[in-house]
Amino acid sequence: MKNRVDVRTLLSVYEKIKSQGQTIEFGSQLDDIKCTESPDGYSVSLADDKVTLDINFHNTYHFHTMNEDPESVINQTTTEFHNNNEVQIQEFIGKLEEIDKNY
Repeated sequence: MKNRVDVRTLLSVYEKIKSQGQTIEFGSQLDDIKCTESPDGYSVSLADDKVTLDINFHNTYHFHTMNEDPESVINQTTTEFHNNNEVQIQEFIGKLEEIDKNY
């Protein structure tokens, strides 16, 4: 499956969580998605219990899944999802799309 994540949508979801979510210790949470940002503001993260998505300066991003090895990190330049992480990542993207649509 092709990696078709739109960074603008990711950043839109981040802003919705930050503005409409509950304040938590290190950021905000809406539904079961948490968002945080680096102290310098150049990177933000979206996460649930299984997947973390880091969005960096220059619109690069990396997915991290539970129990991953270094070969399973998926980034903007990778064209294929790795089979062992596809389900977790697809479920996570679905949650982000729901937040984008509903808020």
